Amino acid sequence: MKHMFSLWQKIALILSFNIFLVIQAYPQTFEERLDRYISSFPKHEEFQGVVLAAVEGKIVLHKGYGLSSREYSIPNGPGTKFQVGSISKAFTGILVMKMVEKGLIDLDRTICDYLPFYPENPGKKITIHHLLSHSSGIPHHYIAVPDYWKRHDKVFHTPKELLELFSHIPLAHDPGEQFTYSSPGFYILGAILEKVGKKCYAELLREYIFNPLGMKNTLVENNRSVQRGMATGYMRGLTGLIRAGFEDKSTALAAGDLVTTAYDLFLWDKGMKAVPETILTAGSKKRLYEEIFPGQVMTYGGPVLRIPYDEGQKILTLNRLSGSSTGYMAAMDRIYDPDACVIVLSNVQDTETMRIVDHISDFLLRQHLGLHIGSPAPPTLTLPPAADVSSKDIEKIIGPYRHPNGSVSGVLRDGGKLYLLRYSKGDFAQRALQLVPESPDVFALGYLTNMKCQFSRNEKDGVLILTTLRNGHPVSAAKKIEAKKLNLSEYDGFYTSVELQETFRFSETSSGISAENLLGKTSVRMVCLEKDLFGFDFGFVEFIRYPDGTILGFKLVTKDLDLYMGSKFIKL
Repeated sequence: MKHMFSLWQKIALILSFNIFLVIQAYPQTFEERLDRYISSFPKHEEFQGVVLAAVEGKIVLHKGYGLSSREYSIPNGPGTKFQVGSISKAFTGILVMKMVEKGLIDLDRTICDYLPFYPENPGKKITIHHLLSHSSGIPHHYIAVPDYWKRHDKVFHTPKELLELFSHIPLAHDPGEQFTYSSPGFYILGAILEKVGKKCYAELLREYIFNPLGMKNTLVENNRSVQRGMATGYMRGLTGLIRAGFEDKSTALAAGDLVTTAYDLFLWDKGMKAVPETILTAGSKKRLYEEIFPGQVMTYGGPVLRIPYDEGQKILTLNRLSGSSTGYMAAMDRIYDPDACVIVLSNVQDTETMRIVDHISDFLLRQHLGLHIGSPAPPTLTLPPAADVSSKDIEKIIGPYRHPNGSVSGVLRDGGKLYLLRYSKGDFAQRALQLVPESPDVFALGYLTNMKCQFSRNEKDGVLILTTLRNGHPVSAAKKIEAKKLNLSEYDGFYTSVELQETFRFSETSSGISAENLLGKTSVRMVCLEKDLFGFDFGFVEFIRYPDGTILGFKLVTKDLDLYMGSKFIKL
């Protein structure tokens, strides 16, 4: 009997220990869960910024992660200020509706009704409604003006000078025909607001939004005033996080020029949901969040998703806002019925912020509100287990693939792992995701549990096809690219890294070009995909030219570098 009692004691101890391990593995508090999630990020994706989560107007978490200033080792904290990029557009939408209430703006009037200097074609056929709904047909800034980043982004512009950059650009389509995201459309709205309000954009925001809601730490960036508690913006470079470049915020009028804190954005969310209304009338708010095109998510106030749950008996309404600025990323989920809010502000410019806000919203909905909508977010960024696949099968899929729209995807090898990186020449790269083999032909796509990549041969010509699947359904396909045989002698020479302040030799070879001692490798062999675009084992190189056609240098793009700017090299 004594022996049996000891046995049960042992079993109880084992069970207690196992329960302890489970509790440790799955923290119970929201903060512990979030800390565990954030700490699981790979080094090249580490999060720096502030997170705020609230339910029914009460903050459940408000916390900083990483450093606000790497130069001075100042941590991010609840009071840290960040640039929030295109989240600014939601505030512009509110101001426009406020001017509509005051009878100063009519949504059906045209640009020329308010700005007589604007060219009649197209100014007389683009209405305020078209501008607010991104249906004007005016292309986005860097699409409308190809050298926008180089010649305009860093230079002060008056509102009139800024508008003149885009006023003669051919429209992408007739106004009202379809959705085309357009920051220039909001530059025009900013100029119209100043015209009818007889005050600058910043004053109008203070009068009608910031002061009534007690938003004491929100302002329009002017690149001149010293802001206490402002985070320094960073980007991902060859040596880790590096300082981001300069951007003159006069070129982001009413479209991306706000600086704020997570707490002030919480106050704004709370104020916009308040009853009785404090900023706009109920009718104006209804119009602000109405669908522009039936079945699509865009509204004057940004994207609004309506997600059924409880077997379709209830609808979760989510206003998802995001924005980027040089050195910063911001994302915000404004959730209605039940009332909740998640804000993620970062002083590193990358796309991780969007994934983070999505996962935190899921944690909040499940843990605090008991809503189980869609697939649960992973407690940590743990990759699925890898199947045993031969080196021969791995070798066959490594290389570049071209999509029908001309962009390329590279199956890259870095540190013994495979990654998928998509890049459009002259444009931005997409976040690299690790490829985890499930079989020789099927690979899981990073942490995206509903996404996979499948490799197959084209029956007609035997070319390898990369198909991306979402929930088992194909969403894109790309063909493996054969190296181009061009005269590559003009790429031969010495190139200096602006960041590293080191020079590297590029030489023409029989199969492409080779770089000596680049990125810690003795020799990096690159194959030509098209004129000025080369691929290699762990990235892409795009050569840039002077106006006279001679080579200026190149932009290097890898999984660890800034998705927007890459890393710049100049030819000696």
